[in-house]
Amino acid sequence: MSSLPYLGVGLSYRWDLNPHLARGNPGVDWLEVTPEHFLPLTEDALQRLALLARRYPLAGHGLELSVGSDGVDAPGYMEGVRRILSTTKSAWHGDHLCFTRVGTLPLRALTPVPLTEEALEVCVRNIRRVQAELAVPFVVENIAYLFETPLDTLPEEEFLRRVVTEADCGLLLDLHNLHANAVNRRYDPYPFLDRLPLERVVQIHIAGGRTMEGLLLDSHSSCSPKEVFELLDYVVPRCPVRGVNFEMDSDFPPFPRLVEELAHARSILQRHGASKS
Repeated sequence: MSSLPYLGVGLSYRWDLNPHLARGNPGVDWLEVTPEHFLPLTEDALQRLALLARRYPLAGHGLELSVGSDGVDAPGYMEGVRRILSTTKSAWHGDHLCFTRVGTLPLRALTPVPLTEEALEVCVRNIRRVQAELAVPFVVENIAYLFETPLDTLPEEEFLRRVVTEADCGLLLDLHNLHANAVNRRYDPYPFLDRLPLERVVQIHIAGGRTMEGLLLDSHSSCSPKEVFELLDYVVPRCPVRGVNFEMDSDFPPFPRLVEELAHARSILQRHGASKS
């Protein structure tokens, strides 16, 4: 995975940010693009993607692969994703370790898979299929969750480690998801990190959330808290990360504040010599 290009520090592309990104921005090294935001593909969507690809290096990040479920893809979905990845010359593509579909029924939510041997087998099989079909390196992301299933028989970090190693894919390490889970489940995130296959980390997400009714939600509606940057500072020298990006979906601050967020992350990467790893 360390042979992948080093992208630096970037943003998840959102239409709200387009006025600041359409002509390029020196504070943003790369963009993460979500195919579902452009599907079904139109000529206008393809032109917008091609323009972004001329301005920035890109990587894909999907929502609907549903690697944890036994079912069929929505008609035309994989073809659309492949076309987007080709148009944007994406360095890699990622999605979440979860299921978003039961059979042909879409759930429209990142739902945690039961942490069992059976679910592990399904995830590994699906990720291997996706890698073959997309023909780009694939990274799988740890998700935030608010409940555990009574079926669980494996620790989350062991499940994640085995999925990544047995599927022979990369890891998209979401540090705010980890922080939120640690706060809500009351555990120390650092031993959790130490038990992951950090040598497979390709990409890192940073983000911020909000607390509601005593729970920390991964709402992507604020800048990253200090705990996320502390986790980033801990993990960067332990992994061959090729790109860090900040995710925000709502309540956007003035764009210079987002650039400050990226500069903070970039300073951590530079201090640890990440681009040379």
